Amino acid sequence: MQQIPTTLLKQFIQNLPLSEFCFAYGSAVQPQFNYDYTKSKPMIDLILAVDNVEEWHLQNIQINPTHYSGLSYYLGSRFIQRMNVEIFPIHFSPFVQFQDLQLKYGVVSSKELIKDLESWKWLSIAGRMQKPILTIQEFDNLRFQRAYISNLQSAVAISILMDFKSSMSLQELLYSIMSLSYYGDIRFTLGGENQNKVFNILKGNYKNITDLYLSNLGDLNNLIQIQKDGHILIDQSIQSLEYLCSLIPGQLLSIVLGEKDNMGTLKMMSQDKIKELIKESVKRKNQFSSRRMLFYNLAMISPFLSVKYGIQKLSKRFK
Repeated sequence: MQQIPTTLLKQFIQNLPLSEFCFAYGSAVQPQFNYDYTKSKPMIDLILAVDNVEEWHLQNIQINPTHYSGLSYYLGSRFIQRMNVEIFPIHFSPFVQFQDLQLKYGVVSSKELIKDLESWKWLSIAGRMQKPILTIQEFDNLRFQRAYISNLQSAVAISILMDFKSSMSLQELLYSIMSLSYYGDIRFTLGGENQNKVFNILKGNYKNITDLYLSNLGDLNNLIQIQKDGHILIDQSIQSLEYLCSLIPGQLLSIVLGEKDNMGTLKMMSQDKIKELIKESVKRKNQFSSRRMLFYNLAMISPFLSVKYGIQKLSKRFK
């Protein structure tokens, strides 16, 4: 894998209106097994968090009008902001050329980013940040720092609850965590992603993924014991189950319990019932978000770019 052009990426965001936070993610910054980086350079994916979405796009359309197409160009910043509120919170601009880099960047409200990390409202940004990322611009926000760690710990708890047993391998746990944001995603159903993607992510970046989670377990260290051989022993007590359930993000908990959103109700359920409900809720959350994202992109990006991007995604199926 080639060295990540961090300096160039910092230069790129300086050509955009002011943002509060920016990170790169995906195969360009996260080595993936079975990807031949010598034959094709992957598009670099960025997420920018901004204070005021409408104002940011108003300025950016004036500065970088070629980054917009379709309805987003013709109807402008107010329409983009409205679609972000009603349909999907991230506006993506794909196939942006900057020097010798090809980029796709998404813009999201800083409040929505933090909310997704805390509650898994969409599990879109939270899912991306459950893998190692490359920070391009630091976010000087204490609530964000807490939400970032909370998202990682929730991912561990959910993965354990989805198959609550006394022991598993570290690799098994990490594979489950990497799978969370893809479980039920319509892009896999439509063949728009490599079906071995999760395996390729984990094998290609195993050390960084391991370090990310082992250094952010917090109180979960009291529930799981990681042996020298990579085997994990999991406390099966009622107290352990209750603590894991307390880490279920709010939006996911609402799907699990419906209108009852009461942790006491969850504690009364059997382990098998909790496992079943957790799996179904993650699947439904990803189905909802991925459908909304697909509709948003089709509506807001020109037909030409939509087809071009769709073809590029379909080609990943065979890599």
